[in-house]
Amino acid sequence: MPMRTVLATTILAFSALLGACSAPTAKAMPFLGSIGLDGSLSIADATSTAVSSSQFDELGIDDNEASLGGIVRFGLGGAELSVAGMSVDYAGSGTTRGEFEFGGQTIGTDVDVDTKVDLQMARGLFTWDLIPVAGVDLGIGIGATVIDLQFDLRDQGGASSITTDQVIPIPLIGARASWTWGPVDLRADLGGLVVDYDGDEATVIDGELSAAVEFLGVGDLVVGYRLTSIDAVYEDESSKVDADFDLEGYYFGLQFGF
Repeated sequence: MPMRTVLATTILAFSALLGACSAPTAKAMPFLGSIGLDGSLSIADATSTAVSSSQFDELGIDDNEASLGGIVRFGLGGAELSVAGMSVDYAGSGTTRGEFEFGGQTIGTDVDVDTKVDLQMARGLFTWDLIPVAGVDLGIGIGATVIDLQFDLRDQGGASSITTDQVIPIPLIGARASWTWGPVDLRADLGGLVVDYDGDEATVIDGELSAAVEFLGVGDLVVGYRLTSIDAVYEDESSKVDADFDLEGYYFGLQFGF
């Protein structure tokens, strides 16, 4: 979607909010998750035609790790602005199944390496209500995800090391749905888009399912499951990085309303 169209749509949406009569609401939820990483990685000279990749479990990344994050939601009338963030780090030791080349450093095939993957994500999504369907609250909207990816590979038997760091902003088209089932409030959020900008490509699907129940009168206890699928191809210095991975797992949080 062109940036001017996104901006115009957002301005119109906020203008509609200003005329709404409903009182604004706000909810904040810190959460702790257990998130696993699956997929593949290749880093090679941008001119290479034959590039092989290594799976993350082959590089030693095969366990779930603790993730800290938070979600804040602002509601006004029939619209909602949600802002979410998450950080998760992985480390392990494994063996390459393809050659890695970056910044004049090369780590060959079948080399034992120490691997680190650091990832931070932030997502903003503005949605407005559709006509309620059979008691289900549906909304669609627009937003953006910013992903900060850092990969670090170090040859255990030599001096070679490769570190690449890239910040990838991706616009989103999103949707949300919520409904109440007895004492449980159920919710689903989904956003995604395919972008191609200045030689970089990225496909992102980011979604979550959650259930909330009142907890001791102080807030809502929330249990959820989230899945983020990212396929990013970008250039860093003179090398091309192809990262194809899924982040998925459960999280627990306590939601407070204001």
